[in-house]
Amino acid sequence: MNDAPKDFLRISCAVNRLSDGMWGGLQRPDPVAAIKQDQKKLSLGFGPWGEKAGRRLRAAAVRGKLAIYVFAKPQVRSEDHHLTDCSPEKIEPLVVPVNVVKRLIASRGGLPDHPIRPSIKTAEGNEKLFALLTVGLLVVRASDFDVWYQSERAKGRWPSQRSKSKSNGRPTKQTDPLRNAVLALIHDHKWSGKDPIAALHRVLVASGHSETPSQDTLARLVDHLHSETGESGLLRITRVRRKQT
Repeated sequence: MNDAPKDFLRISCAVNRLSDGMWGGLQRPDPVAAIKQDQKKLSLGFGPWGEKAGRRLRAAAVRGKLAIYVFAKPQVRSEDHHLTDCSPEKIEPLVVPVNVVKRLIASRGGLPDHPIRPSIKTAEGNEKLFALLTVGLLVVRASDFDVWYQSERAKGRWPSQRSKSKSNGRPTKQTDPLRNAVLALIHDHKWSGKDPIAALHRVLVASGHSETPSQDTLARLVDHLHSETGESGLLRITRVRRKQT
């Protein structure tokens, strides 16, 4: 069962649409650009972009801002005693309660098309819902998604809207000159995500970069740049603090 009913989108389709909006128009990340050089006709997405979009959609669902439905085509026995699927238009998807959405196992932080190992506990004892989750497809109503998508887009916080965010409200400290300076340090091997953010701050100050922001702002900038470019040198290593004895 792969087809979503009329007027509904399977979760992966909704995530792809959101990802296109969040990242559309940006330069191809390095890993994608490298593959496309050899396989120009290959349709290829960037995993981290899709994962971020998937996490954002799931967050909206668990906050009750976007309803999630489960859909499974009923089966009927034909004249030759084989089970066949009915038309998807003949049954309406069932809304999944928010508490159940929270219980569904996430895949890379997002909701999968098909629920992963649902249980009767996951469905909070609802046998009908459990049966649908076992064989069904998770979908969103297309009109609901469009309304939520436009509301998210109107906030102007997507990476694809960076130029728009500069003209609205307080000027950002994550300026293009600062972004370019950090990338230059990466390419010149003068700093990498293996080093502390404090070291990046010192290098920027020593190089005479004006208005170097706080370490917290720099950390967010590095994370955003890694998400956008896929540059391996920008991947920060989380350090575990030693417990004091």
